[in-house]
Amino acid sequence: MRTRPPYLIIGRITRPHGLRGEVKVRPETDFPDRFALLQRVYLMRERAAGSAEAPDGSAGDLHAVEVEGVRRQGAVMLLKLAGTDTVEAARSLAGAAVAVPWAERVPLQPGAFYVGEIVGLRVRTEEGETLGRVAEVIRTAAHDLYRVEGPGGEILLPATQQVVRAVDLEGGEMVVALPAGLR
Repeated sequence: MRTRPPYLIIGRITRPHGLRGEVKVRPETDFPDRFALLQRVYLMRERAAGSAEAPDGSAGDLHAVEVEGVRRQGAVMLLKLAGTDTVEAARSLAGAAVAVPWAERVPLQPGAFYVGEIVGLRVRTEEGETLGRVAEVIRTAAHDLYRVEGPGGEILLPATQQVVRAVDLEGGEMVVALPAGLR
């Protein structure tokens, strides 16, 4: 049985905005309106160069910050965080993931899943062949792709009903119908 991640990443700080400590956040959620309701967020820093913080917040720097203000600017959100009052302080937050506790996630429709639930699942075909584990979810305009790493190498699986036949979160497994020629 898999454990759920304690935190859900909803965005990433890209850079400062203005001179008073606001930061620009690129939403990484299908529910950007949720930012308007935030009172506190958790900032996750990168572990090492080129290695992003784990979605579950299990390692690296993680700290809670009160949200003093939120406003939308086109496709990004502007956040004013407590204790971040200068452009220099805001600049130091660039690259940090913005997360909320898992319990505060927006409920999804049946059959929809959060990235943190999918990454790490074992993947096997309907015939029982083990393909590996989901290493990453890649967002595209048409549909998500699941990057699966396993003994046979890397496979990119379309996250469609025709390919993904079953997802068992409790059992930690995804069953797929592997399209011909995908290998």
